[in-house]
Amino acid sequence: MASRRFTAPAVALVSLLALAGCAGASGDEGGNAPTGEPTPGGEAVFAVDSNFFGFDPNVTPAAQDARVLRQMFDSLLYLDESGELQPWLATEWSASDDGLSYDFTLRDDVTFWDGTPWNAEALCFNLNRIVDPAAGSIYAIGLVGPYESCEVTDEFSATVTLSAPFTAFLNNLTSPFLGMNSPTAAAAADPADYLINPVGSGPFVFESYTPQDRVVLTRNEDYAWAPGNAEHDGPAYLEKLTFQIIADATVRIGSVRSGQVQGIGNVPETEVAAIEGDPSMQFIAQQQSGAPYQLHLNATGVFGDPLVREAARAALDIDSAVQSLYLGTYERAWGPLSPTTIGYDDSLEGAFEFDPELAADLLDEAGWDLGADGVRTKDGQTLTIDYLENTPNREKRQDLATLFEANLEDVGFDVNVEFLATAEAQTTLQSGAYDIAGLSLVAVDPNVLYQMYDPRFIPTPGQTGFNMSHTDDPAVTELAAQSQSATGDERLSVVQQLQADVVENVRSIAVYVPTYTLALNGLEGLRFDPEGYPIFFDAYLAG
Repeated sequence: MASRRFTAPAVALVSLLALAGCAGASGDEGGNAPTGEPTPGGEAVFAVDSNFFGFDPNVTPAAQDARVLRQMFDSLLYLDESGELQPWLATEWSASDDGLSYDFTLRDDVTFWDGTPWNAEALCFNLNRIVDPAAGSIYAIGLVGPYESCEVTDEFSATVTLSAPFTAFLNNLTSPFLGMNSPTAAAAADPADYLINPVGSGPFVFESYTPQDRVVLTRNEDYAWAPGNAEHDGPAYLEKLTFQIIADATVRIGSVRSGQVQGIGNVPETEVAAIEGDPSMQFIAQQQSGAPYQLHLNATGVFGDPLVREAARAALDIDSAVQSLYLGTYERAWGPLSPTTIGYDDSLEGAFEFDPELAADLLDEAGWDLGADGVRTKDGQTLTIDYLENTPNREKRQDLATLFEANLEDVGFDVNVEFLATAEAQTTLQSGAYDIAGLSLVAVDPNVLYQMYDPRFIPTPGQTGFNMSHTDDPAVTELAAQSQSATGDERLSVVQQLQADVVENVRSIAVYVPTYTLALNGLEGLRFDPEGYPIFFDAYLAG
């Protein structure tokens, strides 16, 4: 039989080690169990299902991109399997008692692919660039929180200053979205050009990108600064690593079965049993931490009424949708954090249920009267909502929208579902011209709650943000602020209060836990980071 792996990332916060949620896994932790001695050389092709946004870690927000970023960029720190922070590009670090400054001592033997040395100036350049509006950071800017400045104190020493305490800062430094760019290359290029032609210091060098086709990486022969959890020293085993875009699931599956590619991502649920029955293949399901896929309800329209929000949630048959579309591969979600995320509150599981009769009663109570045509009205206004989802159909989210459209219409909503490409979807989100928008975020820290429910992250024209529910509640804002500075049990309490508020007030509706599924054929040694992103540094071709 082919081997099957279901794994959850090992995650923890230094001040919250007791909160680390880590599911057990058979074989070696965080990767596929090697079956023989590593053999250097050769090319591996890994097929993905959709296009990329770009490869500048300071800018891109996409999980798909992070799977490539993890191979090209090194981080200041990494989290080991027990959730402890460990050195990588930084050898030592310390925080002030007030949590406003961090001192870093850096490695002195690292160079970027273009020959630029890694030093304190490079660190400060990267952090300053993230908060520079000209760079256009979408996701990394939230990871650095209240970053204020970076001072070079020696060639390999720097002091980072924050304007307010930010407990998540060190954990966030392990993210591929805070990977370090070459200051020489990034400063010389137009941001749009650098997005598709980056320069890092990692084990694989960016060679080329053909939109809608592939990204090609080659081995960094000079690489000698792998993190301590790597299985070997020196350069990567693979000489070449290609991420090929094969949108058609049937073609993707056929390509890995035939050996044309050595691995694929996002395995169709209907193919899992067949892959498990193939002795030449391995199936892996890697849960990702952060925020699960949720429907965010825009409170500036009809969802400004909490009764209408609660009615919409009661109308959705989430269990049936998740089971019918994902066949047990994805876990049902309940709140705004995924189960493997630090501080996850499992007491929220089962907090609500599918109840169309309750939904109808709530809409009646809210004053929305059911008409003969099955659509509700109030004071001459139709209960019309615009439901936004991206295209292409990532993780069958468009199928979910179709199922949920029917659920909502069954209780009297008039639903307009729009499937929009990324650029148009971003414009619509920034304009606020939607009522429901789907979103999941990958993160190692519960700080993701701050990014989704603090009013500073409400999307506005020209500015992307993840507060798609337009939550602007002083009590929530205060909790979000506390989550940035509290530590230990105090922070745990705040994180739990935030989760409870989201569920109680239906600011968003959790649907499923994003789980990256892979099928491998002839590829060994693949590992995963705490956020669930694959690491190809130790990977090699079998046989």
